[in-house]
Amino acid sequence: MIISRAGFLRGLAAAASVPFAAGAFAAAGASTGHPAADGGFHPDAATDGKTPWTEAPKAGAGPLRFAVIGDNTGIARPGVFQQAMRQISWLQPDFILSVGDLIEGYTDDKAEIARQWANVESSVALAGVPFIYTQGNHDVDNEATHAAWIERHGAPYYSFTYKGALFVVLNTEDPPTPMEEKTAKQFYWMVDLMKKDQDKAEKLIVDHLNHGPSATGDSEKGFMSLEVANISDKQLAFFRDTLAKHPNPTWTFVVMHKPAWKMASPAFAKIQAMLGGRNYTVFAGHTHYFTHDVLDGHDLINMATTGGIMQKVGPGTLDHTMLVTMGPNGPFYANTRLSGLMDVAGDTGQMRVY
Repeated sequence: MIISRAGFLRGLAAAASVPFAAGAFAAAGASTGHPAADGGFHPDAATDGKTPWTEAPKAGAGPLRFAVIGDNTGIARPGVFQQAMRQISWLQPDFILSVGDLIEGYTDDKAEIARQWANVESSVALAGVPFIYTQGNHDVDNEATHAAWIERHGAPYYSFTYKGALFVVLNTEDPPTPMEEKTAKQFYWMVDLMKKDQDKAEKLIVDHLNHGPSATGDSEKGFMSLEVANISDKQLAFFRDTLAKHPNPTWTFVVMHKPAWKMASPAFAKIQAMLGGRNYTVFAGHTHYFTHDVLDGHDLINMATTGGIMQKVGPGTLDHTMLVTMGPNGPFYANTRLSGLMDVAGDTGQMRVY
């Protein structure tokens, strides 16, 4: 059973995957309506210099090939994300696609928010390839974190084409769901403990998972309220207009932080209807547990972690990256644990991965 993240945190404070192919391949679309023929990176909207990517991926003759990563937070295990960026650099993808939750967030301290983003950005730079951001609930949850996102990354949701494929990066915090002050204090108690005494923090996590969440009464209803995917009508209109602008890409990749298909989301039902019969894949994160669902012949991939704590014991708990390569009839997915991604000397450089 997956418990709510906030309930999980309250309980704490109180006390190899292998490559797999797409679920169903369909023939690649006809050339009419394809994105720009040069195969380059083309955002659908102009920017004012603040972009949700570190740099534009370069055009090239090779197939589309990108890496997807899971959550670094909430509650990052020190060093895992930083080393993951070095490891992924060995793969040399066109770019790295994040499904969100890179900073701890849930604070209105502007200096602390800036410090957290600076730490993430210094790690991202180690990859040496373009990095594509997605907004997660830890990244944006209040006015201060929203302002920091706009200042650093610009648009909260956006789209672009690259090597014939369409990417639509959505925002499941539109509007954001704030965390109660009491919960935020409990959360940061664990964040600080993870930095000071990782062994103790990991033991508390395992003990909590083994014994289950404690009874929380009415307050648990407040924690559960955080487990919702918010996608505004304005964003749905953007999604509809984007699909209309690109009726026939080779593939459509939809990216969001929270797996809205698991949250009885009316907005996601509308997104599915808009996608219709086109070829597409959906990526999400948030749950810290890997799953692969095939819905109506389409792959819906819920990434686990790239540094965040475990929230469930089982085969889906892992630190990983997924390398996606476009073939003539659709994408292939190589799902790789960080504990198995080694350099030429046979070393992962990781000490605390799942």
